[in-house]
Amino acid sequence: MVKAQLRPEIQALRGIAVAIVVVTHLWPAALPGGFVGVDVFFAISGFLITGHLLRELERGGHISLAAFWARRARRILPAALFVLAICALATLAIVPETRWPQFLGEIRTSAVYVQNWQLAASAVDYFASAEGPSPVQHYWSLSAEEQFYLVWPVGLAAVAALFNGRKRRIAIGVLMGVLALGSLAFSIHETASDPAAAYFVTTTRAWEFAAGGLLALAGTARRRRAVSWLGIGGIAIAAALYSPTTAFPGIAAALPVAGALAVIWAGAPGRVLRFAPLLFLGDISYSVYLWHWPLRTLAPYATSGRVDTTTTLTVLMLTILLAWLTKLLIEDPVRSGRLLSRHRAGWTFGTAGAATAAVLALVASGNAHLRQEVHAAERASQQLLASAPPCFAAAARDPEHPCSNPRLRLKVVPTPIEAHKQRNSPCPKLELRGLLYVCGFGVAPAKATTTVALLGDSHAAHWRAAVNVVARQRKWAGVSISHTGCPFSKATKNLPEPRRTQCVQWNRQVLQWFKRHPEVTTVFVSQISGGVGVIAPGRNQLAAQKAGYLAAWKALPASVQQIVVLRDTPKVVGDTDTCVQEAIGRHRPAGPACSVPRRSALSTDSAAIAAASLRDGRERVVDLTPFFCDRRRCYPVIGGALVFKDQNHMTETWSASLGPYLLRALNLEDARGARD
Repeated sequence: MVKAQLRPEIQALRGIAVAIVVVTHLWPAALPGGFVGVDVFFAISGFLITGHLLRELERGGHISLAAFWARRARRILPAALFVLAICALATLAIVPETRWPQFLGEIRTSAVYVQNWQLAASAVDYFASAEGPSPVQHYWSLSAEEQFYLVWPVGLAAVAALFNGRKRRIAIGVLMGVLALGSLAFSIHETASDPAAAYFVTTTRAWEFAAGGLLALAGTARRRRAVSWLGIGGIAIAAALYSPTTAFPGIAAALPVAGALAVIWAGAPGRVLRFAPLLFLGDISYSVYLWHWPLRTLAPYATSGRVDTTTTLTVLMLTILLAWLTKLLIEDPVRSGRLLSRHRAGWTFGTAGAATAAVLALVASGNAHLRQEVHAAERASQQLLASAPPCFAAAARDPEHPCSNPRLRLKVVPTPIEAHKQRNSPCPKLELRGLLYVCGFGVAPAKATTTVALLGDSHAAHWRAAVNVVARQRKWAGVSISHTGCPFSKATKNLPEPRRTQCVQWNRQVLQWFKRHPEVTTVFVSQISGGVGVIAPGRNQLAAQKAGYLAAWKALPASVQQIVVLRDTPKVVGDTDTCVQEAIGRHRPAGPACSVPRRSALSTDSAAIAAASLRDGRERVVDLTPFFCDRRRCYPVIGGALVFKDQNHMTETWSASLGPYLLRALNLEDARGARD
């Protein structure tokens, strides 16, 4: 059984863990696998908390859950809530309103320690979130720890109530072992099938806490220096050789966890693990972890996007300074001060509840302000649209009728904060079968001259407003069939499971649907360009993608007489919406100020290339890129209309404005086909 004394090797291990986490976040290329420091922390927590609970059982035969949770609250919550409050205030002060929903939402879930499940539900890639990480995204690990602190002592207390003496220790060991093996098996499975979610959920990490608990139950050795060095080496290898592409946690997490347990078991600090700066870092490691990520993510907003080596070093120094001050002025006084520690647990819970409520109130005030801003922007947008200004949106780039309206120079409709809340054009549900969701647009089927379909991934859906304009002009009934991330193709897109298999199944269901609906005579297809398919080694990616599209179109029944391939739209960079919002606030023309190079905005569209290569008259390509871009630049605001609501999806306003020009392009194609 572990003794209740401060062990320098554990403090040093904490220092190592937080150091590699900070390095990988500030200099990712230097230590790509430094995220394993979190797993080291989990193993340490499992060991220390379980050891404490076991000692309490030995002394009194039971566990005081209220006292345990009160101690944990005094240890964890003061610094965590303080940093959350600072992050909320910083968000309201320096972060553009386009980021408020994400940032404030994650601050809210972090304050109640369920953020890891929120991130898992949205399947956020911790290393490459499309919109950029929030300043509290690292609180996912604290959420997992708090959930461990909540559940773990209840399990041990239940076992203690059922068993005594030696049977109790055996039962506790069985409980920990079953939990560890079950969680590890689930972690391996989930990492393979849904890696983005597996990274965050507590169930894939529980075995790491349980492994530390098993070591606390089994006991530790002393002065096994070679084992200690092996443990440090295992952690170092994982930190140096792992990367964001490593399937993690899964079985890969076993190396850093085993390394941490080896250091704890060996109990041989030596000179390196008694190095004073390392022990100091271990002593303030919790606050270092809390501060480094907010400082890193908020730095671009505080420096107008300029983050260089000097800025990064400043972030590092501020992290150490703020962590030390937080430890000195907040952590230690609250944890050991008389105000709470000398009173019943209820005092701690009440104080923690009040502090949490204060953070949530900051979040609520920010959201209320944002709602007011959105409502004001919506009213202004409606007024502008009702006035039907000339040269609005796509009309401003009509190559056949050049047009300019100086009154629209500073207008943006909708604003980015409006657009973030808007969906694609309305589409009432017609059918839901398996993975297939079918909705309708255009005119009513009873009044329609024919039925057309809009097919593909989310990039098909964002064309719906434009195709709807065409459908109403030509009296078509339209059906929209889309599945996010899934192109209509016989080639398999390289997606993590289960999405890859779902896409294959969706494509099969699409073909079955068309066989059941011979009334569909024309199909519009579109999908996000670029991406990687699953192909044999050495094969050409573009050729494989083209073959996949051609095979899918060929598989459509003969009742589909025409396939219109809509060339994919450009893409903008992740902070373009922020740039536009800032340009609005500074009364600058947002289109030119936030434009992106054409060469980076336009990806190779293999579907358009495939359709252009055919000469059978069934397939045609419509390319409206000139409405988005000139020869050098692509623009996020054109003719007073916001083009993109995120990195690559059109706003409904802009899409609808393309409708007349899509109709014109189809009329030209029809005329050309008639001549041929």
